[in-house]
Amino acid sequence: MCFNRNMLKILLSLSLVLMVGCTSSILPLEISGSNLQVRPIARVSAAGPMAISADGRMVAWGGKVLTLVDLETNQRFEPLSLAPDSLCWSPDGSLLAAALYHDGQAQLQVLDRNGRLVFEQTLPGRVFRLRWSQAGGLMAGALQADSYKFGTHVTEHLLRWDDLWQVTDIPLYETTLMPITMARLGEHLYQTFDFDLSPLGDEVLYTRVHAPPAFSSTRHLILHNLRSGEERQVANLPLLGGTGRLAADAESVLVVDGQGTIKKQDLWSGALRQQWPGSRFDYSAATDLLIADGRLFLDQLEFFDLPEASSAQFSLGGKFILIAWHKSLYRLEGYSVAAVPELEPEILERLLKLRYLRSRGLIEPNEYLDAKEKLAR
Repeated sequence: MCFNRNMLKILLSLSLVLMVGCTSSILPLEISGSNLQVRPIARVSAAGPMAISADGRMVAWGGKVLTLVDLETNQRFEPLSLAPDSLCWSPDGSLLAAALYHDGQAQLQVLDRNGRLVFEQTLPGRVFRLRWSQAGGLMAGALQADSYKFGTHVTEHLLRWDDLWQVTDIPLYETTLMPITMARLGEHLYQTFDFDLSPLGDEVLYTRVHAPPAFSSTRHLILHNLRSGEERQVANLPLLGGTGRLAADAESVLVVDGQGTIKKQDLWSGALRQQWPGSRFDYSAATDLLIADGRLFLDQLEFFDLPEASSAQFSLGGKFILIAWHKSLYRLEGYSVAAVPELEPEILERLLKLRYLRSRGLIEPNEYLDAKEKLAR
């Protein structure tokens, strides 16, 4: 990474008075260095999902309605009168995916930069997480719940669309939750399912409820290899709260335990590598940067603090941060970023083959690491 770590010795406490619409808002930042730029975007009437394109030009958010803003032309669009559950920009910033839920029906809508509909499809269950990979494929995690007298049957799906909008439905998990568990979860049931895609594109990390009759209900964090279909549990989580993200090295996982700690641990040995305080977070696998409770980290180095009660989200490439604070949105840029190096196609394919073999138990984790090291030479 190309951060100038000597800048950490100089902390500037800035109060930037920014005009957003007709309302003045103060965004206090404790910054390392002087290259950071903050641009006000808009006032927002209600909290909701938000997303910023990889080039930093397009911003979308959902409160009471879906709103798009082009920061280059200052054009503003409100293409949907419904509040989305999830938003995600394509890698080139030309398309926005929105997951909606209305009258008991979930739907995916894909819009262009001007808010025009490009594609739509009815979805099973409800979607609170969309993911657009760097390779261009859109993914959605859908949870479907069917209620019966004896309990609620829950199924989790991973949906993948190709460039022609043909969808592949990958069933991940199904279980039946007893009424006592559903009474505890209520509408939060849909937030128990989350997923993340490996930077190499071959594995997903997802959460599922584990509620045996005679034991306490928890959630499991599961690693699923998309080529082999093999799975393994990598962590336990509380029933409500906590999730995981696959790290930039594709060999470790950030586990958010739901109790104020974020741990980076090895995917296969479980060995603890790093730890940060925090529960509200976002992570950029493209740059290995972490925002934890408003603090930006690279490894254990902290570079600046965002205001308390703010929320933040990286763009797909990690070069921009979208901040929501006191019903206002801001775009933050200017921090030094070095992208995680990409592998040569031939090396990548050989590595994916090794990971496939490891997932099936045909090679041991230490054999995999030895073979991976030889590929890097």
